[in-house]
Amino acid sequence: MQQFFKNVLDNGLTVITVPNNLTNLVCVCVLYKVGSRDENSNKTGIAHLFEHLMFSNCGKNIDFDDLIQNAGGDCNAFTTTDTTQYYNVAPASQINLLLQLEASRMNGFKVTKTDFEVQQKVVIEEFSEHYLNNPYGMFSHQLMPLAYKTHPYQWPVIGKSKEQLSELKLNDIEKFYSEYYCPANAILVISGNFDNNITSHLIKNYFEKIPSGTPNSNNFISEPTQDSKRVLSVSGNYPEEALYIAFHASNRKHKDFYALDFATDILAEGKSSLLYSRLKKENMLFSSIDCYLTSTYDPGLIIIEGKIMKDRKIEEGLFALENILIELKQNPISNNIYQKYLNKNESAFISSQIGVINQALNFSYSEFLGDPNLVNTELENYKSITCSDIQNVFNKYFNFDSANYLIYSN
Repeated sequence: MQQFFKNVLDNGLTVITVPNNLTNLVCVCVLYKVGSRDENSNKTGIAHLFEHLMFSNCGKNIDFDDLIQNAGGDCNAFTTTDTTQYYNVAPASQINLLLQLEASRMNGFKVTKTDFEVQQKVVIEEFSEHYLNNPYGMFSHQLMPLAYKTHPYQWPVIGKSKEQLSELKLNDIEKFYSEYYCPANAILVISGNFDNNITSHLIKNYFEKIPSGTPNSNNFISEPTQDSKRVLSVSGNYPEEALYIAFHASNRKHKDFYALDFATDILAEGKSSLLYSRLKKENMLFSSIDCYLTSTYDPGLIIIEGKIMKDRKIEEGLFALENILIELKQNPISNNIYQKYLNKNESAFISSQIGVINQALNFSYSEFLGDPNLVNTELENYKSITCSDIQNVFNKYFNFDSANYLIYSN
């Protein structure tokens, strides 16, 4: 059980402190409640681009990275469909610096035109390298709009295209920052070795004077129920033909999430999983195969992706895959398999709590979901799942007649 303290400053900033005197480090994490789903469909990629620019938002002649590294620390950030998270870790004696820097980044837009143009080019190059120059790199750009027709999850975090990224202007970035980067739309978490009373005073001193702003109030139209199969075939010159299937799933807060997480592990977690052992190892239909849950705030997807062996056909792989899912729908998993994956989940959960960075990230995201104590209770949610629950979600969500199929064929 990890002890934590929660407070909301007068300007709306949610603060969670997680003291831990068993470490010599401290981590300062800020989660902003904004992700790619909050973008305008004509200006996608702006959330991720601004993640890059935030490291230039400390003011003239202030190099965020250099200051952190000179203090013996490290920093990083990531953007998802729902949130953007920044985290810095350093020796505990540097907590004052870390808080100052994060407060500076939150307190007003300071990005120059030069910094904007440099990072815009970096992101465009990232788009080329990871998406356009990868034979399978554009699958998310094709699969997501196949599955989502109204919800903004239909475009990837990187953005729809290089053209949209190229057309973004500095004033687009400043407007985005002004709308979403403010105390009322942020969660600040400090974990590590510090005195809670002294740190609480420092937080108030650095952050409470920052203008509140307004919390993100975007409401998204629910994706209509999909009642038919959608298929997109893309011909090309691929090293191996590939198959991607997306089934609609629950959101991250729904009780079915935990059973679905179990289900995807049973299918694809490790070399003893059903898809790996049967479709790759035994039948040699796929050279690689995976299944995962997108774990999003709004209803997400279960995605199966596999590359077909060169001497086999996509139809063979799909037939064998569907037979495995039919078996799981008709028959509950054995107690032995259940216990194996429960043990795996428990091990993964415990590992995910180790270290000040993981603690800070976990508390910030749990608070975003509405319950910071989820860090302490979520394992019980997994332990409460039964074999029957897992069979039920296979029947409820893995529906072939309302799935989305993306096929890469030669």
